[in-house]
Amino acid sequence: MELLWIGLGGIGGAWLRYGLALWSGKRWPGAKIPWMTMFINVTGAFLLGLSAAHLESVTDDGSMAALVERYGWQIGFLGAYTTFSTFGYEAVRLIELGKWDKFFTYLLGTTVMGLLACGLGYFLG
Repeated sequence: MELLWIGLGGIGGAWLRYGLALWSGKRWPGAKIPWMTMFINVTGAFLLGLSAAHLESVTDDGSMAALVERYGWQIGFLGAYTTFSTFGYEAVRLIELGKWDKFFTYLLGTTVMGLLACGLGYFLG
């Protein structure tokens, strides 16, 4: 049952990520910093923190709701939605292009904002 929820959640997360990437590419063609990847990572970190805090605050009795939240939402949806591998690739490309200022902006922005967003989500949850 867990694999089913992971798969269903993963489909939704992947579709949303892809849709946002297409939208941002049309909205901001030729962007020098991959802002949408940073946005996705930060919002995904926030939502995971919020969800993790929620699950810790309720008794995980193996109910369907807990199963869906843990496997369908956290692992499936948010796992497919966030883009850490893309973040790594885009950071390496900025280094290869010698765009050190953009690399450090992207690296620090994604890392610091992602950690703060996760902490905020956990705190609010």
